[in-house]
Amino acid sequence: MKLTKIKYSSAVFFGVSALVMYLLLGLLQWSLKDVLLASGIQLTALQTFVYAPVIGGIVAYVLVLLMIAIYNSVAKKYPIAWEVGKK
Repeated sequence: MKLTKIKYSSAVFFGVSALVMYLLLGLLQWSLKDVLLASGIQLTALQTFVYAPVIGGIVAYVLVLLMIAIYNSVAKKYPIAWEVGKK
């Protein structure tokens, strides 16, 4: 079996995963808002729940698209192959 191309639609999973991860991180930061404020870090709801998750999701999506494009260009010349056998 040869793996010569990865579908670009698989990058959507990583973009959505990053969005959810940054949203959960935002919830954690919001729950620690008073502690962070005492440390001199001020958070806004818009920054915590909108900007950070959306930007994080977009950055993860673009990075995975870039990695897939690099892999696909290399795999055309040097495909990864493996054999699965029954024992």
